Amino acid sequence: MDGFYRGVEASLLVLSLALGIGAIAVHPRERPPEPAQIAVTLPMLSVTADGARPN
Repeated sequence: MDGFYRGVEASLLVLSLALGIGAIAVHPRERPPEPAQIAVTLPMLSVTADGARPN
């Protein structure tokens, strides 16, 4: 019975690896759109994210 569960675990790991590689392979090479500007203000904290990416 232990061998059965090891086989199921191994097959699920191989399936997840194959799906991950497939997702990378078919992922479009275009640059994703810039995210919208988000600002969060708390009483003692202010955080701003404008979607800018460092070069």
